Amino acid sequence: MQYWWFSVLVAAIAVGLVALVVWLHRHLRASYIVAMCVGTVLILYKTCEFSYYRAIGHPEYPVEFSHISYFIIGATMLTGVKKMRFFAAFCGSAGGIGYLIATILSPDSMVTEMSSTYYVVMAVVQHELLFFVGLLLMFDVQRHSYRDIWVPIVGTVVIVGFSLLVYYHYIYPDFIDVEKIVIIKIIKGTIIGYVIGEENLTPAIQVVTSIGVAVLVVAVMMLFLWLNNKMFDKAERLAAERGTTLPTNDDLGIIPWVKKAVAKRKAKKSGGSQ
Repeated sequence: MQYWWFSVLVAAIAVGLVALVVWLHRHLRASYIVAMCVGTVLILYKTCEFSYYRAIGHPEYPVEFSHISYFIIGATMLTGVKKMRFFAAFCGSAGGIGYLIATILSPDSMVTEMSSTYYVVMAVVQHELLFFVGLLLMFDVQRHSYRDIWVPIVGTVVIVGFSLLVYYHYIYPDFIDVEKIVIIKIIKGTIIGYVIGEENLTPAIQVVTSIGVAVLVVAVMMLFLWLNNKMFDKAERLAAERGTTLPTNDDLGIIPWVKKAVAKRKAKKSGGSQ
């Protein structure tokens, strides 16, 4: 592996971000504000990036899981839809972890498949920020309910369906690199080729890989929920000992702000009519 140092660098940054997330767990309000700012920056950047590609007629579209995750996280943070937070958290965490694993297993391809050093650097920055904001939403914002597990499951199925529509050219018919879409490689079970070599792929290995990834995804969701609840059990216990309560962060976002403005206007009207 010529670029082994690249995987070490990416892993070191990820470890540092995990440490920062752990430290920010003591500051839940600040964690949400940081996540909101980062999520907003990501969605604005990716919107400008893909808009630029469209303007110059370059067939680059948001087809990868991480691409879609930038928009899900940004939209969730901007709108303030509480029900979407766990799904956004999973998307960010999974997208970042997926990039980290790919970099550790195949650092050479992660570097050589990029057209320039600039794109290598931007890939690292964007995926690390995606990982960071995903972990913040997962562990430093609120207690997530096991009853909401259906949201990320349905959301993931929708993303898979979207990728299949792209693959069969129902969406973005001019997008030619459909075989490179990571989700397609997972569905077809060829993603394991990065580890064992594409020449060693067999139908049985591909089927086992696809099923294994699906089971792993659900297992990771459950693990994240369990860790989240454990962390918030402790946080709520410490808050109770101090005689305080944890912030819900339900007042930030476009929808909460609109609701607050409408309620304030109604209250003002009702007060003026008395």
